[in-house]
Amino acid sequence: MLYPLVLIALAAAPLALIARVSGRERIAWGLALIPLAIFGLTLVQAGPVWSGGQVAERIDWVPALGLQLSFTLDGLSLLFALIISGIGTLIVGYAGHYLARDSGLGRFLAYLMLFMGAMLGLVLAGNVLTMFVFWELTSVTSYLLIGYKHDYADARRGALHSLLVTGGGGLALLVGLLLLGQAAGSYELSDILAAGDRLQAHALYPAAVVLILMGCFTKSAQVPFHFWLPGAMQAPTPASAFLHSATMVKAGVYLMARLSPALGGTALWDVTLAVVGGTTMTFAAIVAMRQFDLKAMLAYTTISMLGALTMQIGLGGKYGAEGVATNILAHALYKSALFMLAGVIDHECGTRDLRRLGGLRSYMPITMVITALALLSFGGIPVMFGFVAKELMLEAALETELGATLSVLAVAAIAVTAVAYLITGWRLFSNTFLGQRSTAMMQQHITDPTPGMLVGPGVPALLSLLIPLALLGPISGLIGPASSAIYGKALEVELALWHGINPALLVSLGAIVMGAVLARFGEQLANLRGWPVWSRGDMIFDRLIEQTLAGATALTRTLQSGQLRRYILITALTMLVFVGVPFVRFGLDAVRFDFDPQLQFYEILAASLIPIGVIATIRARTRLGAIIAVGVVGAMVSLLFVLFSAPDLALTQLLIEVLSTVFLLLVFSVLPVRFESFSAAWVRRRDAIIATVIGVLMGGLVLATATNTSFASLAPFFLENSLAKGKGANVVNVILVDFRGFDTMGEITVLFIALLGIYGLLRLRQGKDNVTPERVPTTEPVGEPVDTQR
Repeated sequence: MLYPLVLIALAAAPLALIARVSGRERIAWGLALIPLAIFGLTLVQAGPVWSGGQVAERIDWVPALGLQLSFTLDGLSLLFALIISGIGTLIVGYAGHYLARDSGLGRFLAYLMLFMGAMLGLVLAGNVLTMFVFWELTSVTSYLLIGYKHDYADARRGALHSLLVTGGGGLALLVGLLLLGQAAGSYELSDILAAGDRLQAHALYPAAVVLILMGCFTKSAQVPFHFWLPGAMQAPTPASAFLHSATMVKAGVYLMARLSPALGGTALWDVTLAVVGGTTMTFAAIVAMRQFDLKAMLAYTTISMLGALTMQIGLGGKYGAEGVATNILAHALYKSALFMLAGVIDHECGTRDLRRLGGLRSYMPITMVITALALLSFGGIPVMFGFVAKELMLEAALETELGATLSVLAVAAIAVTAVAYLITGWRLFSNTFLGQRSTAMMQQHITDPTPGMLVGPGVPALLSLLIPLALLGPISGLIGPASSAIYGKALEVELALWHGINPALLVSLGAIVMGAVLARFGEQLANLRGWPVWSRGDMIFDRLIEQTLAGATALTRTLQSGQLRRYILITALTMLVFVGVPFVRFGLDAVRFDFDPQLQFYEILAASLIPIGVIATIRARTRLGAIIAVGVVGAMVSLLFVLFSAPDLALTQLLIEVLSTVFLLLVFSVLPVRFESFSAAWVRRRDAIIATVIGVLMGGLVLATATNTSFASLAPFFLENSLAKGKGANVVNVILVDFRGFDTMGEITVLFIALLGIYGLLRLRQGKDNVTPERVPTTEPVGEPVDTQR
């Protein structure tokens, strides 16, 4: 069964709160057994996948609406599930050491478990609507992780950027998935993948592709949506390691790879992915080369690899599918190790700034060796797993069917990126471990951390070496089904460290040589000036948010003027525009005048008194006269309810009129007897015209509704089912509490929330009234936190 894999992670979140007590390192490694169990359960169910099949199950969610929760385990979801749970095991244990002195460790691990469960649900979902639910849950949980240190403005800013960008993309994705399901006739992924040719010929295909790619590009930080990912570095390092290597940022890549067999093969899909991915890959690699913060450097290289994966999906073909699957695994191994190692260095040295580090080789030798292994794979150096993955990427670029121009550009982008990776890796290693120990580090006692903290980065770094030397056979069995799912056809994958001398090898070796030559100039390249302003997407986005808030403030000041007349005027004009214009344009034909109401004289008299009362209210010069005229209107409405056999409505209306009259008399008793005119004559004429038009419109709407025969009346349904299904003879009451029960419950909830708000304001007012001048703080503003760290 697949859904327990998701439920285990989600249900374990409250259990993580026990990490608030002492012995946090041991508790964290105990909690790490949960993702380890998910890893084992996934492997146990993977038998059919190894044989080229899949495991599928469906759970009724809302049977009345035909909604189901579908889960599927095939080659691609198996690869991701193993990465998520495997890396998650190491991250949870590592977090116990990294945040051992943090009182919020339990809360952090709870967020991490929810994040893991959301990502597992996303990759195992067999239905696009099921997948979207978990897609949004990853955005919410990543927001909590990034903003974990919510006392810091940068953490709040990074969390807000991630939520706004990925949340906005999620809205586009939802519409795209709905269009895709409409075109395919089903929301099941298996049905969508089987309808590839029909989808591409459908009129909704272009719109669906654009919207889906918007969601994927924002989630996986493709240019120009890349800026939110470096800001996510404000999350604690364990969260950064998990987010960058195994989870959220690869969700967009996962969805593009998943839908590629159905949506790929057209220029709109293939060329867009190749161009956007190649641009992102090259741009981010160059930016990473210029960073001085370890986590920022690694963040930009993650963006670069996400671009590389996107480009390979667009390049397509056998090697493209194999390259995507292989690079996903290779990147998860070395990037999770590098992020955890950055945390180790920060934890022991108190800084991640390359300009303050140096000479750590004698103090942290084990950390240095693990870092070297991870960086060798990151740089695509031969005998490392990263080299095997890079070879497949080059093969995909050389063998693509998108044309010679795109092939050459893709190869050039990969070569430039490889050179930038080598320069970045050398800067990271040499400025951290080589050279002399910086003055800032002289007074600190620095050593390798405890073995429990080194296990996390050590395992994936060591696997990056062991896989190409001894485990390529078993890994090929994992990569093969995943590649087949991406390619859309069965593939036989045999990963190898040596493919002979070929163009891919020559380009790879050339990039290594060029990188080795330019690495000695890494600091000069990092300090080059004149970086374009548009590359700072976070600043541009901040300005956009500021301008949006400024516009909203200006609009609010215009609309919320404090004048009731202005509010009514805006509401009336809005109604005229959005209801009146469409009604005049399309709805007049629905109004029928060929009916015989058969009214009695007393009914006409009662109805005639209503407009007379309204006119009398408007013309009244005293407040008492206006109240009496309004009361006549209410009384006549109540009488009409009685005449048309609705005594309960008449009683309700009459009670409202009585209470309203009492309240108005109480309020007006403290006001002047006569009305004063504070508006100009032209304003009153304008308001009279608008009121008349609104009245005519409402009358037309009621007449069209009452006389329209396009739809069957609902009255017989309520009359027949009120007693049988609602257990009540009073039809109106049954409608309110049964047929419209949720609506009524919503109204009650709103009133209750308003009551709580009023109660809180009154208590706040009471508290302020009780504060004496001597008790008011004088050193800090009321409500502002005091920064005890300064």
